[in-house]
Amino acid sequence: MQKGPSPMLRVLLADDHAMFRKGLRRILEDELVDAMVGEAATIAELLERLEAEHWNVLILDISMASQNSLNVLPQITQQHPNLPVVVLSMYGERQFVIRALRAGASAYLTKEHAPEELLRAIRTVLEGRRYVGQALAEQLADHVATAEEHPHHLLSPREFEIFILLASARSVSEIASQLGLSVKTVSTHRTRLLEKMALRTNAELMQYAVRHGLLPGATG
Repeated sequence: MQKGPSPMLRVLLADDHAMFRKGLRRILEDELVDAMVGEAATIAELLERLEAEHWNVLILDISMASQNSLNVLPQITQQHPNLPVVVLSMYGERQFVIRALRAGASAYLTKEHAPEELLRAIRTVLEGRRYVGQALAEQLADHVATAEEHPHHLLSPREFEIFILLASARSVSEIASQLGLSVKTVSTHRTRLLEKMALRTNAELMQYAVRHGLLPGATG
């Protein structure tokens, strides 16, 4: 008896940078035979396509049009529990990796290494396993070996995002503009994260972030 055609692999690529998105799409279509690759440029478009169509894997940029996709990742994984999510990011610091995995990601890659590692990550998560790039995995191993519960682990994804921006000497108004939030909302998040971390000022936030190696490019 003749077998029917193999089901098509459907990959949804969510990234707000058109050139980067198109480049990854070409790589995927060249390397994954008979794969269908869809695109989403905003979080709203991403959620719409997830609701309307079936996908085998989601490739998700961590920052889309000044929005942190980690804020909607728990919603995505709850509504689509069998959909593996490969997160792409400009940031390779372990705190971003940990937060993505805690939010429900199946894999984490930096955009720097995405082209060569992406196919390996897709194949891994489709087998039901997690994938983290080699350099990131080494950072995580070091972190686990010396892990302690720190106050910043208590922050929500949005609070952590605002914490990092405040620690990077960004003003409340600058953060509000970048994230598309009101100044009042950012100020409320700032108050809550200061309470959770038992800190009082932005200067103390900066010192804490430097001490724990949380800023991009920092070590600790």
